[in-house]
Amino acid sequence: MQVELVVDCQSLLGEGVTWDAATQTLLWVDIDGRLLHRLYSDGRHEATNLETPTSVVVPTINGDLLAVSGLSIGVLANGGNISKPLVKLSTDGDGHANDGRCDPQGRLWIGTVDRSGANLGGVFCVNDKSVVRRVRAGRALANGIDWSPDGSKCYHVDSLFRTLDELTLDAQGLPMSERTIAKFDEMPDGVSVDVEGCIWVALWDGGGVVRLTPDGAIDRRVDVPGGWITSCAFGGPDLRTLYITSARVDLDAERARAQPLAGSLFACDAGVAGRGYTPFGSHRS
Repeated sequence: MQVELVVDCQSLLGEGVTWDAATQTLLWVDIDGRLLHRLYSDGRHEATNLETPTSVVVPTINGDLLAVSGLSIGVLANGGNISKPLVKLSTDGDGHANDGRCDPQGRLWIGTVDRSGANLGGVFCVNDKSVVRRVRAGRALANGIDWSPDGSKCYHVDSLFRTLDELTLDAQGLPMSERTIAKFDEMPDGVSVDVEGCIWVALWDGGGVVRLTPDGAIDRRVDVPGGWITSCAFGGPDLRTLYITSARVDLDAERARAQPLAGSLFACDAGVAGRGYTPFGSHRS
């Protein structure tokens, strides 16, 4: 499976790629570079300055963008700052938010990591009424998250544990049991699920993306010449294009010379459609 270069954006830490179906726009951030990137359906690329390091940006049902910076979650203003704070997360230690995505109910699930390196990270579920639930605890580096096509399962990565966990959800879409379905030699990062229920996992230090079946077996691999491989999402009008972000932060000189496209946005034909992404907002309480 061949990837192609889409945008040579030289991101320090490209992350959080997602598809906004309402506007047919791809969104991703450069956390360390403090940039929000947009790729429009006509091929135009636009980068907007952000006031603070921002790990996640997702569309809302109202047409706004919801942003996560530090532990603050709120509406992103034109000036690149959070103008309408929704909530501020409270963690056990010195934590900050990492990766996140909206569940089929339109609630944002956001993982956290503790700066001390202790297993004090977790996952929080936030709705548009500012109700916050902690749905996972004891995480080392809570990272990529997505849901099965029928919404009965949630898949979640812990990068430092190097695991992909499957959470079985109750009628309210909240975890009632969990199991680890895959352990990796490399460090897993972002994930996306396709319509066949398979999970695509970006491998930070693994030079690509792998597809896992629901039982955790790898059945496909995409090699990406992008330095550190950070996240992936399905986009395009038919959701069959897999977009992949990358990073160049902390690359040593030898690897930087060998991979001049590190930090770029890549894409490939996945051969299968993604399940799609729900905007933030109250679809069901």
